[in-house]
Amino acid sequence: MTSTDSPTTPPARRRGPAKGTPRAPRMKREERERQLLDVAEAVFADHGYQDTTMELVAAKAGITKPVIYDHFGSKENLLVKVVARAREDLLSSTKEALDAIPPHSPVEDYFRAGVRSFMEFFERRRGSFKVYMQESAVAVVAGQDIEQIRQAQARDIAERFGDIPQIAAYPLPYREAMAEIMIATNERVAAWRLRHPEITLEMAVEVVMAVLWNGFASYTADTAPEVDLSGSS
Repeated sequence: MTSTDSPTTPPARRRGPAKGTPRAPRMKREERERQLLDVAEAVFADHGYQDTTMELVAAKAGITKPVIYDHFGSKENLLVKVVARAREDLLSSTKEALDAIPPHSPVEDYFRAGVRSFMEFFERRRGSFKVYMQESAVAVVAGQDIEQIRQAQARDIAERFGDIPQIAAYPLPYREAMAEIMIATNERVAAWRLRHPEITLEMAVEVVMAVLWNGFASYTADTAPEVDLSGSS
């Protein structure tokens, strides 16, 4: 080796992501899934189902795309999980609202509390609600799953109706019908509010009560007619 020679120094090995690339903190699987659902809900709300990509969700979450596929498998399933979680949150909010009503209160108080909890929830989750209620693409790719979630919600509410003495005497299928009607009416009025932002939450509650309560009241009074669900004429 001559005096001018020097040992060859290997280049420094780069560790971790390239400089300037954000790295998401390591999380437990359940925590990561909650984070991804939060991000996905916001992205679906901002971009719609058609224009949302798994790459975009990954970028917003600060992770790589394979991580999302590992958790959810597909964009369709990611949407279904987002909707399912929203429905679970809605059911939880509705149960809390009904539980807050004092025992032996008028049935109208229970209905009003339920309607208000629906409308308050839609107010908080307006963006994601708009996606799965108004995008035809959502109905194509996830309509059956969303309908199953809706039916499960109706069954849960119907069982909760069973705790209200004036309604408990009716068979479960009838209470499920009442729950389906309440859910559908609330959803359509909430969708109407999306087109009419001047309609306040209080106005929406009063619209639903005006539509539903007069009909339901006749079936929750002491003189309510008998309901035959046997199918016989």
